[in-house]
Amino acid sequence: MERMDCVRVAMGSGTEVARESASVALIGNDLSKFADILRIARQCCRIILQNFTGTLVVDGIGIVLAGIGLLNPVLAAFIHVTSELAFISNSTRLITARRESQVGLGHHSA
Repeated sequence: MERMDCVRVAMGSGTEVARESASVALIGNDLSKFADILRIARQCCRIILQNFTGTLVVDGIGIVLAGIGLLNPVLAAFIHVTSELAFISNSTRLITARRESQVGLGHHSA
């Protein structure tokens, strides 16, 4: 991931040039929405990293165990699918974060 030295924010009905050059464009004039966006983005990056690391660890252990003959292919497939379901479940925490931010921002989902 690329680190940025600065973040350019265009708010409200800014000019077209401002919106095009901005890193983030907010509709409206509420800067607190920007803090919520940053919080959700950081949480998203953490969850992606957790899922990626977990997948590498589980698959790496499975490959080693299968390579030395301690894990049969059917059990390895079951472990792989189960771990993927666990990582998908881990990702659902983002849905909760999104709902919390919408309630905090006064949005109501239909």
